Amino acid sequence: MTTPAAAESAPRPAPAPAGAGGLRALTLATVFAAASGYLIMVIVGRSLGPADYRLFASYWGAFFALGGVANGLMQETTRAVRAARGGQSPAPFGPRVRLLPAGLMLGLGLAAAVLLSWPAWPTLGLATHSGAGVAIMAVGILGFALQAATAGALSGTERWGMYAVLLTVDATLRLAVAGVAWWLGDAGLGFAVATVAGTLTWALLVAFSAATRAALRSALDVGRSAFWRHTGSAMLASAGTSALVVGFPVFVTATARESDSAPLVGAVILAITLTRAPLLVPLTSFQSAIIVYFVERRARGVRALAAPLGLVTAVGVAGAGAAWLIGPWLIGLLFEDEFVLPGPVLAALTAASLGTAALMITGNAALAFGHHLLYNAGWWVAVVAAAVLLLALPGTVDARSAIALLAGPGFGVALHLLGIARSGRAEGHPAP
Repeated sequence: MTTPAAAESAPRPAPAPAGAGGLRALTLATVFAAASGYLIMVIVGRSLGPADYRLFASYWGAFFALGGVANGLMQETTRAVRAARGGQSPAPFGPRVRLLPAGLMLGLGLAAAVLLSWPAWPTLGLATHSGAGVAIMAVGILGFALQAATAGALSGTERWGMYAVLLTVDATLRLAVAGVAWWLGDAGLGFAVATVAGTLTWALLVAFSAATRAALRSALDVGRSAFWRHTGSAMLASAGTSALVVGFPVFVTATARESDSAPLVGAVILAITLTRAPLLVPLTSFQSAIIVYFVERRARGVRALAAPLGLVTAVGVAGAGAAWLIGPWLIGLLFEDEFVLPGPVLAALTAASLGTAALMITGNAALAFGHHLLYNAGWWVAVVAAAVLLLALPGTVDARSAIALLAGPGFGVALHLLGIARSGRAEGHPAP
């Protein structure tokens, strides 16, 4: 379930204490999944070219944005299973939750939403392949929800070795199908199938792993009603993150104008993915550690954000300089020359990644300080602002994208900082 795009977005449960072997396997699986995702980008980019790559990137982004919403089920399952195993909550009243049926129920709802959205796909620039692409995504998101339930059960029971297997098999299936599609010369449906192929992993683990089946039978610390309330809240929280991070290619494609050539749109989408990964992937990987950092410094209030924001700013500025100098050469080496954008454009897109990186920092601080509503509000303000800027700004798609990626999240960052500062004053913390 982890890809370069998905890794930027999908919130992960904080690892519980586990053996060194399990954590080592989980780290290696995460690295392999991210690397395989980048290899898929190279395969697809070299096969399709920039004009058609934008269609694949939008499809990929839409799928993982919707999958990010489904990850709310994984988060709540992880929490509920761990709390029940640790005896942190009393036994729930009411009907017991069965995890695979819960995943099936959520998956069917999301699949229905995909099918009902079909008429809007051409407007959003999503490839339908005469309806087959819609059906493939619907089946894929059903599998994603079942996989989220499985991943949550494995995480909650601290079966990190099996969770590593899930990540590895997921990435391997996706890479294998993409390779076969490239070998067969299927530039359409083959890559759509590759996008969702990994979501079969849950079924393989259930069929062949007794440990997985045992994890899925775990008790939860809440009843059915509370479980779905918590899951809905987690889904809302992750929806904004997914929409802005992995769903941004859909925004770019949907707001493209007649003056924006298809090759330019494809090149910009690829450049955005490549240039922001050095900041967003590590921030996602260390999300739990960042939250702990802020929890330990809650008494400092908004002042606790100075060092992390300064660090990501320094990294972003250095990355922008590197993108200006070697970015065109590197993209030309890995992809076709049509994907190459000028150094200043790559530098601007890299600098723009600071907006989302800063939003991730301030959002984690809001969560650590107990301001869940503020966390959600900041992300959704950023989503709306970025979409409006892409639609309303003048200029070419590369300039609009850079401004939207920096200024859109900037509104969310400002809201987070204002809310944290006001709460700090109310609690009697010293002003910054």
